[in-house]
Amino acid sequence: MKSIKLRGVCAAVSGALLFGFGANAMADSTVDIVNALVSKGVLTEEEGNLLTKGREGEKLGQEKAMKSAGKIKISDVVDSATLYGDIRARYEFRNGEDTASNGEDRSRGRYKLTLGVKTEAGDFYSDLALSMGKNGRSDNATFGAAADGSNGSNTKEAVYVKRAMLGWKATDWLKIEAGRVANPLYTTSMVWDADLTFEGLVEKVDFKTGSINWFGNFAQSQYRGDRQDFYNIDTSSERKTNTVLAFQGGAKFDITDTVSAKAAVTYTTYTSDNGTGTGAFVPGLGTGTGVAGTWGTNVTSTNDIRTIEIPAELGFKLANNMKLNVFGDYVVNLDGDDRFDAAVAAATAGTARNTIRAAGNDDKAWLVGVGLEQKQDKNPKKGDWSAKLWYQDVGVYALDPNAVDSDFMDSKVNLKGVVFKGEYLVRDNVFLNLAAGHATRKNDRLAATGAGDINLNLDSYNLYQLDVTYKF
Repeated sequence: MKSIKLRGVCAAVSGALLFGFGANAMADSTVDIVNALVSKGVLTEEEGNLLTKGREGEKLGQEKAMKSAGKIKISDVVDSATLYGDIRARYEFRNGEDTASNGEDRSRGRYKLTLGVKTEAGDFYSDLALSMGKNGRSDNATFGAAADGSNGSNTKEAVYVKRAMLGWKATDWLKIEAGRVANPLYTTSMVWDADLTFEGLVEKVDFKTGSINWFGNFAQSQYRGDRQDFYNIDTSSERKTNTVLAFQGGAKFDITDTVSAKAAVTYTTYTSDNGTGTGAFVPGLGTGTGVAGTWGTNVTSTNDIRTIEIPAELGFKLANNMKLNVFGDYVVNLDGDDRFDAAVAAATAGTARNTIRAAGNDDKAWLVGVGLEQKQDKNPKKGDWSAKLWYQDVGVYALDPNAVDSDFMDSKVNLKGVVFKGEYLVRDNVFLNLAAGHATRKNDRLAATGAGDINLNLDSYNLYQLDVTYKF
């Protein structure tokens, strides 16, 4: 009689176990049923263990499988690989005017895709990322921007290599990276557009003494081509190269339990100084009007740029997981006088030369801002938000016009203005962003010089952006 009862119980429990294969919750309930039968004396402890043993092994297998579900296996020599990326859709409106009230409005929908994989293998690691946008300062593609200018062609976008980096953890405090590397510098978008990468070698130092975290970032980035020398009996020539050398040292530390600080000093120099004669950077004049008004000649020249940059911030922890951040950045071009003199000498017309000389040397740039954020955890969480407001002022000879932010202020120098950026997390991985900015020309004698999206000699500039980003 007991054998018949046991067989019936086993059949009922086994049926529940089989049904539980499709749902962990049901399977856990089955184990509870078996435990209840043991406690009431219907089953012995040995019989109960026999019934639940198989289910416990399967449950551990399922948990192990779930833990490894998000990992990518490449080869046995690679310890781990992580796939990451984001997709962004954006609407933006840009507006510019010159001194004659000529205006240009530009509204467009845009999208961006980034897809990458990071790997680790012992002391070595890598980062390979693909993105759209062939220009260094933008990963965006514009809706309806057909390659041949026709309607309805639905041209596919090209995908480019954004990063291709190999890294080595030489010691606990030193990392060395080579290839196309993410910008290692602690800086702001006033100086370096966030989409720009460095190509060459990067060394990162990070160590702690007492309560101070010290860091150093050093970069040797090939900015323009390889050097080529040609020799023969009749002629000799060379292809100029240009390398950016950056040396940064800084620290971050807690002043009190609720106040923290971070600051750095960065020295940057460009090895190519071909700023003699007509090859020098020459800003345009502020009197130019109309489409493609006078921006100047050789506006991408990097002659006589040797800067000291000092970025810094103070953080204040507030109630309810809120934090107030006050930040700033200051840059001075140590060779600003030489850049100014070269521009005067290279100006092709006497009137332009006199105007540039009268405008004087403006070789400084600065930024100051405030931010407020609420974060529930170190990782992004639904409901987190942040907002930043800052003012920046960029002299015409202070910075490399090839590197400044392409959004604010339209890839140009000799502009000053205010920027607001806000972010809200709709989900843990879905970010809603709003940005707005307004700028005016700083020195009215000279143009707002650079290669931007608004084809005017800008006297004023506005930009509004609304986008949603899905990260994975």
